[in-house]
Amino acid sequence: MALAKILKRASLSAMAVGVLASGAALGLTAPASAAGAGSLTVCSKGNYASYVEFPSRGGMTTTIVNAGECRDFNNLGSSNNVEQINVFGIQGPSTFWIQSGSFRASKGGNVHTYGSSADAWAMTPQV
Repeated sequence: MALAKILKRASLSAMAVGVLASGAALGLTAPASAAGAGSLTVCSKGNYASYVEFPSRGGMTTTIVNAGECRDFNNLGSSNNVEQINVFGIQGPSTFWIQSGSFRASKGGNVHTYGSSADAWAMTPQV
């Protein structure tokens, strides 16, 4: 009997630790909130760093967002015009183009990069 109680307690303790650990992991991987007007949130969810270029702004770029991180870029204006953005990845000394998309400053938006440098892809704002 005593052994059965010990095993039951150990099982319940392990289950509780598993539930707490999964909750903590969900908290760490929750997506960034939607960027507001004049803002762009860049999340590097792949195994490489990334950044966004604004060609119509003279090639202005965001700073590099390290793998596993998200960063908000504010004060991008309030224009209703749709502009092209280019999403790039960086791994080691290599920089590579991932894809192009569109951005409207008056709406703001999110860019999320995924995958590996050999199979990179991104989600860009819906304008």
